[in-house]
Amino acid sequence: MYWFQLWREFKLSIAEILSVFSEAEVLYSASSVLILNNISENDVLNKAKNLWWTIKIFELALFQDEESILDHIISLSAWVEGKFKYSLNLFWEKNINPENFLKKSKRTLKEKGISARYFNKDSWENLSSAQIIWNSILKKWFDLNIVDLGWIYYFWKTLWVQDIDAYSKRDYGKTRDMDIGMLPPKLAQMMINLAWDDNKSLYDPFCGLWTVLIEWIHMGIKNLFWSDFNPDMVKATKDNLYKLQSNFNFYYEVQLFDARDMWDSDILKKNNISKIVTEGFLWEVMTKKNISIDRINIQRNNLSKLYEKFFSGLNKVWFSWTIVISFPFWELNWKHIYFTEIYDILDKYVNIIPIFPKEFQFKETRSWSLLYKRQSQLVWREIFKLTIKK
Repeated sequence: MYWFQLWREFKLSIAEILSVFSEAEVLYSASSVLILNNISENDVLNKAKNLWWTIKIFELALFQDEESILDHIISLSAWVEGKFKYSLNLFWEKNINPENFLKKSKRTLKEKGISARYFNKDSWENLSSAQIIWNSILKKWFDLNIVDLGWIYYFWKTLWVQDIDAYSKRDYGKTRDMDIGMLPPKLAQMMINLAWDDNKSLYDPFCGLWTVLIEWIHMGIKNLFWSDFNPDMVKATKDNLYKLQSNFNFYYEVQLFDARDMWDSDILKKNNISKIVTEGFLWEVMTKKNISIDRINIQRNNLSKLYEKFFSGLNKVWFSWTIVISFPFWELNWKHIYFTEIYDILDKYVNIIPIFPKEFQFKETRSWSLLYKRQSQLVWREIFKLTIKK
């Protein structure tokens, strides 16, 4: 069994995890944790690097009492040369006092003649991912976890934590035009994972600031196809891809192209595209100073015309693979204004694929989409997984 510690946007976390570990059995889910079975440690280590909505993953083994956990911590010291260093994290805290247990563990080790040090503060708190990474705990020592249910315990080591530094570099390390808007890299990663399979040819027809593309590259996808109707965006993406080619091996094709003409796309005609992953065009990016219901309604009207042609074009070329796409919705005076016109367009041209298994009754909208909301922004995202109707 494996414990996945989730981000605060837990529905996005669960959607991503279940896409990456599609064969896993769900044993338990809540707003902070997902527990899976029927996966291996190798699966976790090989696939977790592509998860951006998971904080931490650790294995779970059953223990009857505190003393058996202490005995196991003692046995771990034989795996380390020199001083035994470890961190300890406690979840649910039904019986165990974390500070007392932490001190007891060190005292017990000392009584066995084992020199030990723990990374937690004496006042005790669970270590963050950053603390685990900065102290190189997973490389040299042990980050240990107890799930205290009151009558029984689960205990074992951390296998993986999210590399916050790597995420920061991807978020800010490339050329951007902030007036155009930006798909958060973590959200781009999740959308790619929703579409993931073994075929590695993906297409982004609304390339924009190329956030989806850079996530493809970091995930090791070798065949990149993209287009945009804005020549400035095409040039910026070419410049950024050129810089990346010194560190990554990939093939790409570029097209200055309007997505309203998908029926005539050379990329779709000449290449074996298996997935479309894209943030759809947002149109105008509004600010607190100029946002209004009239401007939003004009934008909805323009976007509905665009997407009517986009999905009609995909229907004409019989695009048969998965599409993961986000559409905007807005916040004005603390109310959500949805792009409701898109629902009728989707009903006409596509099948909406359920993102969650039946046992998950998450429904934020009538279309079973996922919502991404960042409180500092006025334009938010509604995410769909689709196939074109035949």
